[in-house]
Amino acid sequence: MMRPIPAHFDMGACMPTPGNRQPFAPATRTPRILLTQRSEHRASVDGAWWPRTSNLTTELHDLITALTLRLGPVTRVAFNWNTISTNQRLIDSPDGIAVSGPIPGQPTDVMCVFGENGSRMVLAVIASNTLADRGYDMMREALRAGS
Repeated sequence: MMRPIPAHFDMGACMPTPGNRQPFAPATRTPRILLTQRSEHRASVDGAWWPRTSNLTTELHDLITALTLRLGPVTRVAFNWNTISTNQRLIDSPDGIAVSGPIPGQPTDVMCVFGENGSRMVLAVIASNTLADRGYDMMREALRAGS
């Protein structure tokens, strides 16, 4: 007789890496991200990210996991963080990623993600409270405008 497997919160959980470093555990939720093709990589925007909450640092590891194939290990994220995200980051355990304010000239709705080998990705950040029927359109528009 087959027994159904219950849906537990920790099903599929893996052991965290030593010191909470990259690679991080598999994403808890798939990030809503759209990236340009590698051949278009030198556009002003390399992708668009539509977070699910206004506390972006809670989704940061999932985003970094999605970007690692292109960037390699991430060392720094520059963004105009809100107070909620900044305060959350202060209570998170260190993970080897520097979280800083925007670099000079960086628009407030753009996130810069830096890899350890000098690589960089620029993401347009769509507001988390954007309606579902509009969010994906805004992601595509951001990529078109950035190319």
